[in-house]
Amino acid sequence: MHTPTEIKRLGTDGLKITWSDGSTHTISSRTLRENCPAADSRAKRGDTSHDAPLTTKKGSALRIIEASVTEELSLQRIWAVGNYALGIAWADGHDTGIYTYDLLFSLGELERKQTNSKRNAQ
Repeated sequence: MHTPTEIKRLGTDGLKITWSDGSTHTISSRTLRENCPAADSRAKRGDTSHDAPLTTKKGSALRIIEASVTEELSLQRIWAVGNYALGIAWADGHDTGIYTYDLLFSLGELERKQTNSKRNAQ
């Protein structure tokens, strides 16, 4: 398991994480939000594994309120969840995703690879 020694919120734009091995990752708000592990975020991406508790025989009991992309990607607050994860609140009110340190490390590696690919393509 990768353990952070410092997590810094970069305004509303993302996170910078320093890991116990000395490596660092910068993860954009877009990457964080697009990979939010919350059930409602997963449903928006097409994952229906959490639909059953939200539906009735007459249809969905869930009321959905749309937000702007700016609100969805504007990181507002972060907090520790035990010694294994991070909670994130977004400007649209969403705050139920729990980002484990392993997930954050994976997202940091993904973003690093994407950045390197863009540099190599130029």
